Amino acid sequence: MPNARRITFGTQVIPTKSIELEETSVRHTEYMASPGTTIGGKGIATINATQWGDGWVSFTHAGAFWEDQSDVWELQGEVWDGELSISPSATDLTDDTSALAFLYIKNTGDTNEVVVALDGGTNYYIIIPAGGSTQLRGDGTQLLCNEVYVKCNGGEASTIEYLVAKA
Repeated sequence: MPNARRITFGTQVIPTKSIELEETSVRHTEYMASPGTTIGGKGIATINATQWGDGWVSFTHAGAFWEDQSDVWELQGEVWDGELSISPSATDLTDDTSALAFLYIKNTGDTNEVVVALDGGTNYYIIIPAGGSTQLRGDGTQLLCNEVYVKCNGGEASTIEYLVAKA
């Protein structure tokens, strides 16, 4: 088992505006004059070398085959199937009470929003549109892994892929 794990992440935003020409009713996209460049950043989240099993991430690496699993694969937690179905009912992603080091959620659904609460399912302030994603690094003390809840907005269903890593 490695003694130090980390997650490298980044975000890039390209500010653009859509212009419609009056004469031809043609729309095209231009870079915005301000800030005149891409914005974003990169970061590293150091995570615990031992997570609680396969359930800390919903997706699997392309090279993960049954032959690569240990003899106790049934005891490793949730099955990696690539996506988790989300309903209008609140779903906690883990019951682990460790401090959160990193969170990534992608709404892999086609039409419905997924909302996220970071307080045990009380206030759903983060909205992830269909095809969108969010990521955040925890401070390693205040936000706990078991405080992350998700549900689908509007009474419908969706699917997500996620990663919840403990500090």
